Amino acid sequence: MPPVIVRNEAGPRFDPLADRLEAIAGETLPLVESITRLPLPDSVVIRLMRPRAWRKSHVRRLKRQLGTEATELSAPWADMRTAYATIKANGKALRQQWPLIAAHSASLVPGTPEIVVLPKSLREGGYLQDEPFLYKTVAHEATHLTQYATTKGRIWEAQDTLFPHLRGTADRDYKFLLEGHAYWADHQVTTKILGAPVVTNEFSPHASPRFRALQGSVPGLGTRDFFDRARGSVGDIIAEHGLDIFNQVWASPDLVPTTEETDDPAAWTARFASLRSA
Repeated sequence: MPPVIVRNEAGPRFDPLADRLEAIAGETLPLVESITRLPLPDSVVIRLMRPRAWRKSHVRRLKRQLGTEATELSAPWADMRTAYATIKANGKALRQQWPLIAAHSASLVPGTPEIVVLPKSLREGGYLQDEPFLYKTVAHEATHLTQYATTKGRIWEAQDTLFPHLRGTADRDYKFLLEGHAYWADHQVTTKILGAPVVTNEFSPHASPRFRALQGSVPGLGTRDFFDRARGSVGDIIAEHGLDIFNQVWASPDLVPTTEETDDPAAWTARFASLRSA
């Protein structure tokens, strides 16, 4: 298991949470690697942040990405202007939506994937003291880190591109693949540790009124049905064709589901049949 580095930038009152996340990672990370058969990065960084600092770091990352991608893809000025408007709208949205984002995986520093945790968001959702939720969160986000490590970051770049039409990925649903895989894995991990998969289909009794009002009303974050279909599709491929066959998706961009296949997951599953018979 790689070393775990926990950085608490959210304030000393969240030191107990930082210690708990480090302990949970110690239990969880070996299972993530064995269940996915994918490697984690050389070290796993868990970074606790305040919402405002996180939002500013996120916007800075997108602006750096805009410059890098615009140069790499020779993006026309009209496309750059559209992308910049997207970044501006994204920053505005995050100012309102942060209570819904308890954790996510990102490279806020270029080339440095990490698990970012927002303790204040955990508190808004009623999850700050919810041990099963914390296990699920670490397992889920660590799975995203395996996706990054396995593809040397390329799969995140493809998902997060500001110019999908220039990259030729506009017809691919990377979110369906990456989230479906992470939800499938966190179900497996929490079942092994806790005896049953951790599901979050209902509000925590400790959720704040703001969290309850925001949940389900924010476009772009995905619906429960979307995530359930994505997890089920990944599970179906693994059950029918095996994990080694499924894991070829990380080296074969053509296997990433199309936007049409996310509405017909059986069609995506069928594409793996030829790999098994080869």
